[in-house]
Amino acid sequence: MHEYRILTKIDITRSNPGREVHDEILVGQQSNFNTFLQGIGLRANIDWKQDPIQIGNYWQWNFFVEQVDVFKRDADPVALLVDDLNGIPIIGNLTNLLAVYPPVIKTKGKDTNTWITFVPTN
Repeated sequence: MHEYRILTKIDITRSNPGREVHDEILVGQQSNFNTFLQGIGLRANIDWKQDPIQIGNYWQWNFFVEQVDVFKRDADPVALLVDDLNGIPIIGNLTNLLAVYPPVIKTKGKDTNTWITFVPTN
């Protein structure tokens, strides 16, 4: 398995609200988490050991894929995923402590709000 890390200003708490839950925060959090899942899932099947955690003003989430270099372009091991996620709409005003405007995933350019890294194995 190959590990990657997302660090983001976007609230991607995996809240798992049931159908009967109408709390906009919980539903929005799960929607953002699902958005990341679907964006990553365009190229790879993923798995994870721990749901995203909030660390200060950011959320961190590590996930795994089976395919080697599935997000690699040239020497950059995450270039394709950076491109895939950039500009996807999200729910912006949840429990974010830092502003996310416009409400999209920004993985490059001005006002980046999401960073993706490959986590090398020991």
